[in-house]
Amino acid sequence: MIIMNNNSENITKDIKTLYSLTKKDLKLELRSLSTILITIVFAALIVVLFNIAFPFGVAQKNEIISIIIWVVFLFSSLIVSSGMIELDTKDNSLELILMYGIKSEIYFLSKVLSVFTILSVVQLTIFSLFYVLFQLSFQNPVIILVAILTNIGISSITVILGILSVRNNLNQNILSILVIPFTLPYLLGAVEVTNQLTESGNINYILNSLYAIVSFDLIFLISGAILIGVYFKLEK
Repeated sequence: MIIMNNNSENITKDIKTLYSLTKKDLKLELRSLSTILITIVFAALIVVLFNIAFPFGVAQKNEIISIIIWVVFLFSSLIVSSGMIELDTKDNSLELILMYGIKSEIYFLSKVLSVFTILSVVQLTIFSLFYVLFQLSFQNPVIILVAILTNIGISSITVILGILSVRNNLNQNILSILVIPFTLPYLLGAVEVTNQLTESGNINYILNSLYAIVSFDLIFLISGAILIGVYFKLEK
């Protein structure tokens, strides 16, 4: 009974810590709005440029747009995750967080949640722009679920690679190269699902892709928390 109470207290403490760290990140971001504004401007600029230069016929339109959506989102996620992690590194708040005994796994999850929240705003902007400029419409609201699931996975991957690259002073260009092979399963799945939902809206054709995206979400969330935990222990 005592062990169960202790476990319950630890879980409650971890949840409160997760909430506090996420709240801190979002407050800092809302105060300056630098990262989110840069990301939205970047995404909007790419979408507008593609709209001006779009040469493809109707038969290719949905497929090409599906690719563009997720490529823009991927590089937007790199801007967000790098900006948030660099902020912790510059003012040494990460060292203070770990010094106070906060679990590195909780720190990782808080960063994923913060990046996920900001990227949700970016996603909404991207889809709105594609709707206005390309008259893109979806036949099934399942696209919302797909966007959320893909966001979770890409947030996890970019935070993992972002922490490792910032802590090792790696160039941002290297991070952009490293992230591509890890996110390829997400991009392929998301592109296939988006293409199907814009054309037919039949969910039966995308179930396998949805299962794959959920599986990758779980793999990267769990392995990411473990990897970052081990990495910070080795750093000490």
